[in-house]
Amino acid sequence: MSPKKIEDLVQKYLNGTSTVEERELLDSWYRSQLEDTHEWEADSLDELQLVKEKMFNVIKERITPNLSRKFIPNFYRYVAAAVIVVIATSTFFFYKSSQIISSDSTAIERVVISPGRNGAILTLGDGEKIILDNHALTLMDKAKMTGVYKYSDSLLEYKDLFHKDKKGVVSNTLTTPRGNKFMLVLSDGTRVFMNAGSTLQYPEIFNGPERIVKLTGEAYFEVAHNKKSPFKVQVGDQIVEDIGTSFNISAYEDESFISVTLVEGSVKIEKNKNQVVISPGQNALTSESNNAISVKSADLESDLAWRSDLFHFENVQLSEVLKQIARWYNLEIEYKGSIPTKTINGEIYRNVNGAQILTILKNLGVNFKLDGNKLIIENKQ
Repeated sequence: MSPKKIEDLVQKYLNGTSTVEERELLDSWYRSQLEDTHEWEADSLDELQLVKEKMFNVIKERITPNLSRKFIPNFYRYVAAAVIVVIATSTFFFYKSSQIISSDSTAIERVVISPGRNGAILTLGDGEKIILDNHALTLMDKAKMTGVYKYSDSLLEYKDLFHKDKKGVVSNTLTTPRGNKFMLVLSDGTRVFMNAGSTLQYPEIFNGPERIVKLTGEAYFEVAHNKKSPFKVQVGDQIVEDIGTSFNISAYEDESFISVTLVEGSVKIEKNKNQVVISPGQNALTSESNNAISVKSADLESDLAWRSDLFHFENVQLSEVLKQIARWYNLEIEYKGSIPTKTINGEIYRNVNGAQILTILKNLGVNFKLDGNKLIIENKQ
């Protein structure tokens, strides 16, 4: 809907001349704006606050005398809608600092760094990309979603439609960019929860003696077990095979290891000629440098914290903590000088403003500068 159309709808609503259909259209648009935010560019926080206050006061002054009793309950709701209209005509919504802010500045506590949210990109077999968010889904050609049973901005579910001829089955790829998470239900009923910065390649429908998917990044699998058709996850040069299982795999390209944590059932891990079977509560680690598979007791609280939308750290190196923060808040990490050797302990929800995370780092003695989405860590010795 164009900004002019939205402004007309708001004006009619405030004048009491809108039809039922126009009020429903405005209400639908307003709800969509709560889920689809953009960024406000301002030179300072003071400037942002001043502009917001002026807009609110002007709109309030204009509409207060014209309010009829039946509109009073929704007054503040649609003042907010009107403010959004004014900002929307300039395509801005929220503040993002265009200045470089240091960790020793009090302004860091007021910066808005949005946490991750639901969303993914689906790449079809022919290479076409479909953005899975609320706005894009309304414009999508549903005929292209072969085998898809249900979809939203947080879920993509396939259904095995029992095709007689499955020879022509193609592979799709689902990607959760940095700052996104998503849930995928494969055609066999296997549920895959994908963390930020991850990619899963899979067939629309499984056929043949085994079910194989390929992963980079991190995902939690709840596998629909089938003895006649084993489920396997290919991660680099190793295979993780389920034996009636729920497990987590972390295999980011910027990490030097691949980690498999088992929650239920058992899994077999193969790397070249080596293989091990792990039990619930165990973790298997492999490295690119050799073919060894090391098994230890898993720290389930830390390994699975992201599934509960938490960051959970126990004696974790600062560099590893920053990797997780960067993926979720879509930040770029840069080091000035040597990498600090601090270890971090603690837990915090992933839905908080990233400025809270930075304030914690500041209180722990981490020196940094925030330049747009680049977080520069300075090791002052």
